[in-house]
Amino acid sequence: MIAINEDLQAIQDQAARFLTERADPEYLKALLDKPASFDSESWGSTAEMGWPMLAVDEAQGGLGLGLRGLAVLAQEMGRTTVSLPLLAVYQLAQILKASNTGGDKNEVLDGLMAGSGIACFVCASPLALVAGKLQGCTVATPFAAVADYAIALADDGGQKKLVLVNLANAAVTKEAVPAIDQARAQARLHFTDAEVTVLVTDNAEQIQADALAVAALLTAVEQSAGAEAAMLLARDYALERKVFGQTLGAFQAIKHKIADMYWRIELARGCVDDALLAYEAGDDSWRELAAASRVAAIEAYEFSAKESMQTFGGLGSTWEGLPQHHYRRSRVLALELGSRLEWRERFFSYRLADSGNEREPIEALPELGAYRQQAREWLAENAPAFSGEVRKGLSFEEDLALGRQWQAKKVEGGFACINLPAEYGGAGLTELHKIVFGEEELKYLLPTEYFVISTAQLMAIFLRYAPEQARRELGPKAIRGEQIWCQMFSEPGAGSDLAAVRLKAERHSKDGVEGWLLNGQKLWTSWAQVADWGFIVARTNSDGPKHAGITCFYADMHSQGISVRPIRRMAGHDDVNEVFFDNVFIPDTQRLGDEGRGFAVAMEMLMIERVAGVYDESIGGMSLNALFEHAQQYDIAGAPAIADGEIRATLLEAYIERQGLRSIYRRGMAAVGNGKEPGPEAGIRKLIMGRARQRLGALALDLIGPDGIEMDPQGDFRTDYAWSWIDPAGRIAGGTDEVLLNTIAERVLGLPQDYRPDKNKPFKELS
Repeated sequence: MIAINEDLQAIQDQAARFLTERADPEYLKALLDKPASFDSESWGSTAEMGWPMLAVDEAQGGLGLGLRGLAVLAQEMGRTTVSLPLLAVYQLAQILKASNTGGDKNEVLDGLMAGSGIACFVCASPLALVAGKLQGCTVATPFAAVADYAIALADDGGQKKLVLVNLANAAVTKEAVPAIDQARAQARLHFTDAEVTVLVTDNAEQIQADALAVAALLTAVEQSAGAEAAMLLARDYALERKVFGQTLGAFQAIKHKIADMYWRIELARGCVDDALLAYEAGDDSWRELAAASRVAAIEAYEFSAKESMQTFGGLGSTWEGLPQHHYRRSRVLALELGSRLEWRERFFSYRLADSGNEREPIEALPELGAYRQQAREWLAENAPAFSGEVRKGLSFEEDLALGRQWQAKKVEGGFACINLPAEYGGAGLTELHKIVFGEEELKYLLPTEYFVISTAQLMAIFLRYAPEQARRELGPKAIRGEQIWCQMFSEPGAGSDLAAVRLKAERHSKDGVEGWLLNGQKLWTSWAQVADWGFIVARTNSDGPKHAGITCFYADMHSQGISVRPIRRMAGHDDVNEVFFDNVFIPDTQRLGDEGRGFAVAMEMLMIERVAGVYDESIGGMSLNALFEHAQQYDIAGAPAIADGEIRATLLEAYIERQGLRSIYRRGMAAVGNGKEPGPEAGIRKLIMGRARQRLGALALDLIGPDGIEMDPQGDFRTDYAWSWIDPAGRIAGGTDEVLLNTIAERVLGLPQDYRPDKNKPFKELS
């Protein structure tokens, strides 16, 4: 859902109640059964509630709640599939502002805001002005069958003009159009020397394109809400329907199908959120964001509507079935403003008009803009001495030493662990400040990878659960880069199933100190070979269910009995390790959280890992912007690669993922900053990013061609892309795709858990 204030929340609550009452299935089906149907009763009531004037500026007689106010209503229309001609009122108001005209045209706007008339907005129709009269025929246009006025672009001897047409004119004929979804009063308009009022003569095409982009953005809000409603229909049916002796929703294929709906919807909403922010800020990037939002919302709604019908089975394809409303609406909304293919081209026209340059981010808080500038200036002065060419040719030990120096430099500048409390060495600022700095820091190839686990993941948990003395002693050392931490979760028999850990911790006293004796093995531990301290998940009780017998500790990695053996991965890296514990003593003061409550602590840590870390949206260290540039520089069959439709589709998909994930990331980190545990939605970022890096790494190598085979560890950008493609561990570490889809389905959407034979059994009885 879009971010709204209390006033808009009250309007949304009102709209939800009213439209839910109007969305009676039998009534909606009656509208579908007749061409050019229109819900005139609902329209009359919404006019009384002031909805047509909601978004229009106060100076024009409206309520001044802007496009976000209209988006609140669009959400509820999407959820209920009730169609109302609200958008054209706002479009006319914006066109009048751009034209700086008044008089009769404002009287028309007054009538529309009062609900005494209806307007429609004509898209992509070849209309012409001949001797000042309008001629031509429009494409099928929503609400044209009941409209009193039409806004259209017409050619006047080579000059484009925006005109307003009174459809009561005898020179206008309405042709009702039988349609996939007939509840939107679609009609073609035929003009035969119709009288018009000219709204705009200068820059009319751009103003019309902007009005169309506004329509795309608002429709994306409606589509995203419709997609969610279709998903919930499928979810609810899957919870009720029994098949093969169990609930339909218990089948993993069904769960993953509905989880796939969920993450697509969240990506679309993330794009919409950014587009709304940019539009309200007057930032030019709103147009490309609106185009991306439209494509993302089309794909989310059509996927959800299609798979919802599939979940219902034969019932879904009947006239009585509820899924048909979203199935029809998703297709019609995908076409009315132009198809996804057209909007993909619009996106690239906006994107490439500025040579693909990255625009300034739209900050969630005003003060973040000044902070970003401060970070940029500091990085410009300090980062070059630690990044890029400086790192080439360094040994692992030399690069790590350089990383320690960089971490200390950040502490000196007040940019290390920005979100952590100042008394422990952090900057004491918010998660949003951390995000801003992280975005800027990633523009340099800095040796930060050694400290991500220590500072971005583990320290938040350590500072929450460790004794105060340990926080003050060890926290600053980790933040300065003097000490490195590792995270020891996985074992040979406990990867995604973390609760199956067997590393045994038994009560033990040593020299009068109460503590624990650890024996067992950990696997896939990053940076254990250079770590000073480790976060451990261990088994302290085998008598109860496996989740209940786990406790978390931290240990000195130089302790007697700990040995580390590096594992060479397929990409050649050896940053992961096996760690063996042989009678390792840990004082009880190094326990994190209550005994037996370690699984909850570990899950908290894992959610932070999935949503936090360095805010890295790059592909093997190369940004999406760089990939856009490479697509313009390399040729395919003598033409720039970026002109190829398949490559454009892949790049736009990556752009949508980036924008959506930015929004998800901000929400997740804001939750952490407010003292809340990040929700399981954090898995979406991990799920999407792992797939995207492999897919885009492969695309980059395809663009490069035969030279893309180079794997020189000190090589150029080709090596960066190759690493991204050849190392699939990013999709595995922290939870596989399948585990993450299960998490979304079960913990977010409430679908049944998979059958687990070990559930509630004493751990000691499990093989």
